This record gives sequence, C-alpha cells and structure tokens, in this order.
Amino acid sequence: MPTFVVKTFGCQFNELYSASVTEMLERAGYEQSRTLDRVSLVVINTCAVREKAQEKAFSFLGEAATAVDASRIVFMGCSATLDQERAKRIAGHEVHIIPGSAGIEEVLARVQAIAACAPAEPMVPHSLFPTADIELVRGCESYCTYCIVPRARGRETAVDAEVVLRQAKDSIQHGFRELLLLGQNINRYHWSGGGLIELLSALDRLDGEFWFWFLSPHPAYFQRAEVQRLMQLEHVEHHVHLPLQSGSDGILKRMNRRYSMADYDALAGAVRSDSRWTLTTDIIVGFPGETDEDFEATVAAVRRHQFDGVFLAKYSDRPGTPASAMPDKVPQKTIDERHSVLLQVVRDLSLQSNAAMIGGSVDVLVLTAGASGDTFGKSRDGRNVWFEDQGRLSHPVGSFVRVDINHGSREGLYGICST
Repeated sequence: MPTFVVKTFGCQFNELYSASVTEMLERAGYEQSRTLDRVSLVVINTCAVREKAQEKAFSFLGEAATAVDASRIVFMGCSATLDQERAKRIAGHEVHIIPGSAGIEEVLARVQAIAACAPAEPMVPHSLFPTADIELVRGCESYCTYCIVPRARGRETAVDAEVVLRQAKDSIQHGFRELLLLGQNINRYHWSGGGLIELLSALDRLDGEFWFWFLSPHPAYFQRAEVQRLMQLEHVEHHVHLPLQSGSDGILKRMNRRYSMADYDALAGAVRSDSRWTLTTDIIVGFPGETDEDFEATVAAVRRHQFDGVFLAKYSDRPGTPASAMPDKVPQKTIDERHSVLLQVVRDLSLQSNAAMIGGSVDVLVLTAGASGDTFGKSRDGRNVWFEDQGRLSHPVGSFVRVDINHGSREGLYGICST
C-alpha cells in the first residue's frame, strides 16, 4: 500500500487544505505515515507569516529530500509562492510547487495528478470533526505594511455563496456542530445577496443544532451596526476576535490599518454592550517607530477594553514588506521588555475574565473526550473548558453539554457536567 506524509505549518487555511488532501489520498488507498521511512509521497504545506515557521518548513523539505525523490514531494502554501527557487535548490528541480494563491480545487487537482488517484470534490474534511472549516475569502488586498500575506496569497477571491451555503448545510446534516468560516479579511466578503452579515444571516436560517464563528474581521471594514446585527443571530458564537495590532493612531497609520482608535472603540463598545459576549484581539509590540508613548497607548487600550484574550506578537521584519524597509527600528531589548510588560497585563485580564465565571454555568461543545472522564471543549463565548462527567456520563465529541464552573485560570474554565 502506498504511504504519504502531510506536514502542515501555519494558519487555519493550511489546516483545512492539508486535511482535504489527506482525505483525498486516503480515499484513493494511500495510508498516512508518521515517518519519512519508505514513504511514497510527501506534502509540505507552508507558512511565511513568521520566519520561524518558514524555516521549519524548509528544514523539513531538506529531510524529505533525503528520503524521497523530488518528483514525489509537493511544496505548497505561502513559502511556495515567495521562494520557489530555494525549494528547488534544496529538493531538486522536479519538486512540485503549488503557490499559496491556489484554491482548494486547484490544490486537490494538482496532488491528484501527482499521486495518480481519482479526483475529489472539495468537501469539509471529516477529520476536522466536530468543526467544519469553510473558506469564504482567499487572498488579501489590505496591504498592512508588516504583512506578507498579499504577496503570498494573491488577490482577494470570494467563494460563491451557493457553495458556502451548500457546504454548511451538508456539514450540519453530517453531524458537524460548529461552522468556522475563514477569510484573510473575511468582512470584505460580497455576493449578490449583500455582504458578510447577509451571508451569516442566511447561514443562521439553516436547520439543525449548530454554532458558527468566523476569522478574522478587519476593523476598517466593519461597522458598529453590523456588529449589532451579528449579535442578534441565533446560532452565532458569542465571541468576536477583532485584531487591534496597536493602540496608537500614529502606529496604526504606519501599519496602514485604515482605522483610528475611535473607530475601534466604537466596534469594541458594541461587543461589550452584552456581558454574554467575549472580545479577543491581536497585538504587535515593537513596530518600527513605536515610542514609549505609543506603547503606553496600547497598554491603555488593552486595559480599557478588558480583552478576554490577546494573541501577542513581537514585531520582526518579513523581507519584502514595507515595514522591513522602515527606519527607526525598535531595539530588540526594548521589544522584549515591552512584550514582557504587556504579557503580564494580558495574563491578569485573562485570569480576571475566567475567574468571573466561577459559580455559573456555560454551554460547551465537546471537542475531545478522555477515557478517564476528563473532557475538553469550548464554551459558546470561545473559552477553553475542561470538565469532569459526574457519574461517568458519556458525552461524545460533537455533543453540546452544560457545565457548572468551579475554577478559572488564565488558560480557561474548569467544572463538572451533570447533564
């Protein structure tokens, strides 16, 4: 039996594409392998947003090239767009390059031809159960000055709404309980029926027991009225991830983010108007030109909005981006110090947010079920939840349960399920 290895680096898009390739190969009679020993095909799905992820991908390509002929290696994703020549130098000119701008249909067709297996229709991979990842927007045209994605993924392309709704309906009918809608800049989505909120409203009208969520909205293309409409939908998860990046108007302008702090505050205020909803964000510390005052403005914004979670990153140059050519770089020591200060603020806020849930109950979607009775899931407002089944009740993956919370930490909630 032929065997294959799929190695994935990076974002939720890559996880979706890799899972789709994996299921196509398995349906064709291939067996997934954990090692490169005597493997028949290697697929490497790459990320270039962070240097560390990119270097790991090229390192693994070097390992694969010592075990497999280049003609049996597929190198795909963002790094495949940006540095094809490096991939060929490492693995050989016969390595198959699939750029990050390729949609799932093209990726499956290319791998199908290389593996000599039957073609496959794009569908939600069951290996992602109970979450159905559904792509809405490919590519990005926002051109934030620190970001390599527009070069790596290409121009924005919206997936047809009929395709999205069909995939969502099929997923629900096949037992998926969470729909995760993906787009590099998802609220730029447009179709004949309107924009993103109109599509979410159409999804909300589908029959079944399910939640849906989406990643990631850009504050410049979101309106307060849209947030308010979103929060009225029946099946939506009570969680908005709204990337801030900096609390300084000056730095936001240098980042080409296209919104002010006043704009952001209006959106965040809409979310904060309902205590059942959580608000999370992204922050970059140490962007070129960031002064002490700029950093303090970011800390103040984080405290003001009391974020329930923050994905905190240290700025680093990505070759080819406008920010990499900017002067007045912040010294690494200063970046490290600012990151440490803000990280402590973020940790304190996370603990405060989760501790406030003690004594209450939350709805939870079961994501993994442990044999010992310890089970993990996520609450409707996006928190991690670990819980014990009282009386050793059985709650399979994909079920909805009610959990009584008796402890909260920075990482999430802990409790007991008695339903």
